[in-house]
Amino acid sequence: MSITSGLIARLKARSVAARATEYRQDDHAPAVPLRWRKPWYAWQLASWLLVTVSAPPFCIVALLLAVDPRSDQPLFWPGAMIVVALANALAIVLANQRHYRNAFVTRAAAARYGFGVGAVSAAALFLLLVWTTGSITTLIDPLASPQPILHPASLAIWAAGLAAAFGISSSAHASILHAWLAFEP
Repeated sequence: MSITSGLIARLKARSVAARATEYRQDDHAPAVPLRWRKPWYAWQLASWLLVTVSAPPFCIVALLLAVDPRSDQPLFWPGAMIVVALANALAIVLANQRHYRNAFVTRAAAARYGFGVGAVSAAALFLLLVWTTGSITTLIDPLASPQPILHPASLAIWAAGLAAAFGISSSAHASILHAWLAFEP
């Protein structure tokens, strides 16, 4: 082992130990970092499938498409389901990368990180989907102010609000479920 790799291993162990003492569960024993469940791929895949299928936007859109698959926006609604799946996959991959570099000490920390990544990525992908499919005129335009001066600002506010609601509703439960399914103390 070279001096550099030994120094890196020592600094990494020290940072994990320092973070573990920040999140004490009692006064005597420091918290230990979380571990991935074994078998790793099976738990990650099961977590992704469960959080995607149980996401409220995914369930609502799937139910509406099951009732009547004809739509005025045939690319938007299946695209919204794909956005949920992609955002959850991105949140899981980035949470795993973060856990590999700096191990999570609590499931709450893992859930907070997953929620932040998932909500932002779902909102950004939702805005991209709305913009590319041209769904602004049918989804957001009826909500905007009819006055010509206020219309662009009102349109932007409604688009941001819908994207935030979509992002939060698709990733709030997902981050908690993934933290409980993929990690064990």
